[in-house]
Amino acid sequence: MKYNIVTLQLLAAAAAISNNGGVCAFTTSSTTQHPAISSSTAQNGVRKGSVMASGGFGKTTAGSGMSKGKKGMKKKSRKAPSYELKSGTKIQDVLNPDIFADPNTIETIKTQIRNGEICVIRNAFIPEFASAMYEELDDTDAWSKNEDYFNDGYGFKHNNVYSKSDFSPLFLQANEMFETEETKEFMSELTGRDCSGESVGAPSYYEVGDHSLPHTDHVGQRSVAYIWHLSKTWKAEYGGGLYWAPEPLANAYLHASFNTLVLFSVTPFSSHFVTSVSPKSKGNKRLAYNGWWHSSWVPKPTDPIEEMLASPEQRLTLTHAQIQSINDMLDDPWAPRIQPPERHEAVVDLRRNIMEELYPEAKYSPVVLN
Repeated sequence: MKYNIVTLQLLAAAAAISNNGGVCAFTTSSTTQHPAISSSTAQNGVRKGSVMASGGFGKTTAGSGMSKGKKGMKKKSRKAPSYELKSGTKIQDVLNPDIFADPNTIETIKTQIRNGEICVIRNAFIPEFASAMYEELDDTDAWSKNEDYFNDGYGFKHNNVYSKSDFSPLFLQANEMFETEETKEFMSELTGRDCSGESVGAPSYYEVGDHSLPHTDHVGQRSVAYIWHLSKTWKAEYGGGLYWAPEPLANAYLHASFNTLVLFSVTPFSSHFVTSVSPKSKGNKRLAYNGWWHSSWVPKPTDPIEEMLASPEQRLTLTHAQIQSINDMLDDPWAPRIQPPERHEAVVDLRRNIMEELYPEAKYSPVVLN
């Protein structure tokens, strides 16, 4: 197994951990609140927005648009949120301090992600926040069914809330938290990737038959992916497992659970999929909040690209959009030219390395009878 699940053994009074299907079941009887969270009985300050911008959800290949969804439920009146994130909350404020205050654990996470492994963190967020998000996901009726299939064999079918006008106050606050500069700086330091661009995230719900076929997330400027699993009473036999393809079969399944944060560096090799949800799951919900941090760097002819991408490790961090920008510099007759000509030839060689390393030829070839 190339990855280790980062698990905190909380005191019995704070949490009870069950190994049944990888489910972590929290008890949150304590009335002490984390300073980043306050009780609320009103819905003041709910901001309205539009459907997420490019680089967001429903996009699988360059040029493909937002998948079409159908509202399947009649809206009901929203109840007042049980918790509220204060303005300016950063991810460090709501991550479980008993995990992220440990330097050894931080180093383990850094190593896993930098090595292209998937990082699985149990009990990742403070219990109050996790429970509040679960309640919001379980209660919302704003789900849209999103389903699409592509000529490269990729396809998906699942429920989401993409329009921010349908976000609850807590969903909006969570998005703001993932988007703060302090959060993006923390994630850049943690992952070794540039997370200074936009951050997008949204609720996800897989019901019976829902799935997501193999893909890498390597689209646009996506740099680091996160999946915050928030399923309760979930069992492995219900399906809906995140399958990390680089791992051997025995280690590849990451079953849905409660308050588990999954992180990985988005590259052409971050292949994964979500298995179909079984009819046995009836009455249970596979719930998550997931998204990406994006890079803000767009290569320009004046950038010292040769130095910035001198090693295979550096080249592996290129986003799909950055690779395309380098191609445009070299191939588009209308694009600004790389000068002097010696530099142009050096970048041509660099591109050859990029393509050979990130898009290698297949290790197999079909046997064809004449």
